[in-house]
Amino acid sequence: MNKESSSAITMIEQSDSEDVSSLKSLSRTQLAHIADDTLNKLKAGWYRSSQGPRINLAEDVIFSVENSVLYTENDLENTKKLILTTNETSSTSFAMATSSCPKIEVRHCTTLQAAQSLVAEIGEDRVGVLNFASAKNPGGGFLRGSNAQEESLARSSSLYSTLTQTRFFTEYYGYNRRGKSGVYSHRIIYSPRVTIFKDDNGNLLSSPYHVGIVTVPAPNASVVRQAELVKSTMMERIRHLLNVFEANKHDSLVLGAFGCGVFKNDPFDVATMFRQYLESDEFRNSFKRIIFAVFNVDMCQIFKQVFTDTDVSHIQQEGMEVFLGDGDNNNKQCTCSNRQQQCKKRAK
Repeated sequence: MNKESSSAITMIEQSDSEDVSSLKSLSRTQLAHIADDTLNKLKAGWYRSSQGPRINLAEDVIFSVENSVLYTENDLENTKKLILTTNETSSTSFAMATSSCPKIEVRHCTTLQAAQSLVAEIGEDRVGVLNFASAKNPGGGFLRGSNAQEESLARSSSLYSTLTQTRFFTEYYGYNRRGKSGVYSHRIIYSPRVTIFKDDNGNLLSSPYHVGIVTVPAPNASVVRQAELVKSTMMERIRHLLNVFEANKHDSLVLGAFGCGVFKNDPFDVATMFRQYLESDEFRNSFKRIIFAVFNVDMCQIFKQVFTDTDVSHIQQEGMEVFLGDGDNNNKQCTCSNRQQQCKKRAK
């Protein structure tokens, strides 16, 4: 069953109650062990799952590392030129699919679950995944057993191999470390054909799959604490990351509550920004299929409300009322419970 909004979005309603039922609660020690095993498998260049023959990793990892790209601010400025240049030189075999009505789904699931599902549905060459990245450390804290979205990707794939290149330490991680504001730069690392060979529980897959990954940090609202600067930065950053996906011919994306965890960006605002761009003239023909994988239940409901509301202007206004309601310029962060109250009012 589909529910259409008033413009470019077709919202897909799908039961996702079983998506997270198989996830285990793993300790930091267990997660760190899984991360260490992942690095060992990447170093060896192969692995053997319990259900199948030897699976080689080396060739795909080399390709992914050698073809990863850093987009600087200058690269991102002229996006139309960037897209045209990439389209002319890309070795991807398919023609970019366009549609005036991209199909969007908000699911209560992990990024890995959504990625595997989308690859099965669409095909791996077309699927792009957003990495909610640390600006300063490749893979975030995955080697220490941390367990945010980037860490889950790094633990389960060859992503870490693409990020730990000398050129990126200098021009991406080092560049962001020199900044002190918490806004971070718009610089983006694009990693093609990243091999995902484990699930969320650390189990080896009998059939690994490949996705393109865009690595970019959200502004850290908990550090910046300047509401308008955070929002304007996030708006521009979302535009840049969508352009990089389009430039690399990914018309099917796994996105999510970008920067809404420890960075404390407002999920209502982030969802609304994504919707605004996906309905805009700039992007309405760029993507065919999008899954917002949102693991936090409250945030998932907020994203669903934003993408199913038939008049986004109302939710924008209500969002601003909650966002600015207490008049405290240093504490304009809105709780998920407040957003849910707004959603309930709209539903009546």
